[in-house]
Amino acid sequence: METQIGFELCTAGTAEKVTVNGKCNVATGTLMVLSPVFPMLETNRSPDYQSVALTDSIEEILPLFSQLLPDTRNNPVITPFIQLTGEQQRHFMHSIDRIRNKEQQLHNLTHPSQIKIQTAIIKLLRQETLLEHAFLFSSQLLQEQPPLSHKRRVMITFLLTLNMEYQQHRTVNYYADKQGLTPRHFADIIKQESDYTPMEWINMVTINQAKNLLRQPDIQVKRVADELGFPEQFTFRKYFKTHTGMSPTEFRNRGR
Repeated sequence: METQIGFELCTAGTAEKVTVNGKCNVATGTLMVLSPVFPMLETNRSPDYQSVALTDSIEEILPLFSQLLPDTRNNPVITPFIQLTGEQQRHFMHSIDRIRNKEQQLHNLTHPSQIKIQTAIIKLLRQETLLEHAFLFSSQLLQEQPPLSHKRRVMITFLLTLNMEYQQHRTVNYYADKQGLTPRHFADIIKQESDYTPMEWINMVTINQAKNLLRQPDIQVKRVADELGFPEQFTFRKYFKTHTGMSPTEFRNRGR
């Protein structure tokens, strides 16, 4: 599954998200950046939580997207949330509806040239919406940030690396070695800076992504296990139940 980048708008309910800056409560109208360079995971959501997301392949949009979003290498403590006004929320939803309508029309086309043109229109509408809101996001958040301490930079580097490599690497030693630190010293820093141990972060990121995939009914549990780097479905099932108290199938059925 290719990496996606984009935005998610909360349309109902509330959720608790964790970023490099700590916990943040998300409510109706909160626009969230979805990108590997903005590590974020969900720790809780209300039963009535609803959201709408618009994403595109990172290879397609990142060259343009990165010109508008703040550079996290120089300014890595930016919180990936902004609160939209009522008018801005309606505009975002209108854009989503336009794209969905075009996608529905695409299913009814049969001529190759019409399909090609309609596909191009959808792609342009998607990129226009993403870039428009990246511009809005950058306009509201560009500001001077205080210099980072060594410990803070260690934690941020860890979370950035973890979000890119958690499918392949789920040991504390690996992430400590990446920064030239002993596992114990590395764990002390992460705990001091975030109130979570590195292993807790690794498990949270993995489980959070597992839940996101399981919420998509067309993705089989075996494929979820493959996407997360587990050698077999049984191993994933055991891991998921250990950390959530239920099997992947039970979680999926409860969501329905």
